Amino acid sequence: MTSDSPNSDLPAREQEIERLAQEIGRLIQSAEPQRREDLKELAYTLIREEMIQAGAGEPGQEGAAPGPFNPLGAGVLIFGVGAGLSFIFGPVGLVLMLGGLIFVVWGAAISWLKR
Repeated sequence: MTSDSPNSDLPAREQEIERLAQEIGRLIQSAEPQRREDLKELAYTLIREEMIQAGAGEPGQEGAAPGPFNPLGAGVLIFGVGAGLSFIFGPVGLVLMLGGLIFVVWGAAISWLKR
């Protein structure tokens, strides 16, 4: 096993995180009692934002931002479900078919305008 492995400095990182957490705790406890809750919330928010920013900067990470929504596919599906339901529950099926048709037209317009 080489010392270049990513897990070799794991205990050192854990100790550093513990030290920093203790330092933050001491700073919060030394503040005025009415400000402590605000400082706790600030520390939590800053840590959470730092983790979100660090996670967003890593390339190839799962959960990438989804592409823009085009309602064309959903409209076709809703239209098909509405057509099937129109045989059982006529008014509900027809409303779903109308909604699906609106989505199809909307999606087609988006696709056409992007070109």
